[in-house]
Amino acid sequence: MAAFHLRDIPDDTYARLRERAVRNGRSINAEVLWIVDKELGGPTEEEFSARLDRLLGEWTRPADAPAPEDLIRADRDSR
Repeated sequence: MAAFHLRDIPDDTYARLRERAVRNGRSINAEVLWIVDKELGGPTEEEFSARLDRLLGEWTRPADAPAPEDLIRADRDSR
């Protein structure tokens, strides 16, 4: 996967980017990738959510796997 550095970002631009990332629950890197992908014609949030829902619908937990809530309860009880 490629990487690049973005230099000489004005302080106010960086602050707005950081605020936007926090508001969207993403890192600054993830927010920049989201913006670039959106501008280059990548998936919209709705398309991304639909793709995620489809993938989650295809995923099944193995029959012998413990339920997540049981793992969480066991972890909490062990403290």
